[in-house]
Amino acid sequence: MAPLVSMLVGGSVGLATGMYSIALQGRLVLKPRISYAVYVAAGGYLGYKYNQFREYEDELIERRRLDLIKRRDERLERRRKELEASASS
Repeated sequence: MAPLVSMLVGGSVGLATGMYSIALQGRLVLKPRISYAVYVAAGGYLGYKYNQFREYEDELIERRRLDLIKRRDERLERRRKELEASASS
């Protein structure tokens, strides 16, 4: 669902950008339908890539979180062993 929403938002932004740029120029760069299609496609592609980037960031965050948990567990285990060794001495 999220990629579709990102693509739709990107396509809408692309369409708005295309309409704005065409309004500023006062003339069409390409034929009207082709020009709008290019802007919508570019916006949709950017929306899709943004969604992929967000998923990649989430994956990196999760990997880092798991690494920190693993290190914490190792540190606590090492500390527990040190305390047991010092208590038994």
